[in-house]
Amino acid sequence: MEGFITGNVDVDSFFEGAVRDAAVGRGYDPNAPSALYLSGILAGYAKAQGISREAIERPLTIVLSEALAQTASAERFSRLRGLGDHVLYVSGFFAEHIESRGVAPTFVRSVGKTAYDAAGAMLRRFGGEARGPDVFDELATNFDELAAVLTDVADALRAGSARDPRSVLELYERWARRGSSALAEA
Repeated sequence: MEGFITGNVDVDSFFEGAVRDAAVGRGYDPNAPSALYLSGILAGYAKAQGISREAIERPLTIVLSEALAQTASAERFSRLRGLGDHVLYVSGFFAEHIESRGVAPTFVRSVGKTAYDAAGAMLRRFGGEARGPDVFDELATNFDELAAVLTDVADALRAGSARDPRSVLELYERWARRGSSALAEA
């Protein structure tokens, strides 16, 4: 990943490149609709558009249950998509934090998979024979791999921002725990 966000870099383009690099590093097709969707999630969070206070402040299972119980289709889809996006982002960027809180990352990822699967089912049900990629099915099916792509993006960002001995030591400790190829390169 070249450079970091500067005043003259478009955030969307920056994250498209970061996700593309991480996807290629994992052997994932960087042009897959879900990989392109990831860059949009990251750009949204960078612009503070992706932050859902509800998903941050409340148990994910309750948020999922309430989203599934929505009778208004647009509201249900929006909540499911937002929850899936939030869980994918958190699973990629903050998996260690989740584990340190005593929550199994596999459980958290299952909530995200379920949210995306339900959102995709809504589109399939209402879209009929619509053609085009089933992004939400791909997001649900490949959730773990896509979270790993986001983890690689996060590692590359951390590696590129290490400027002093303390931050380099933190990178080393993170690499020793996880064995990240992005951190090994740095």
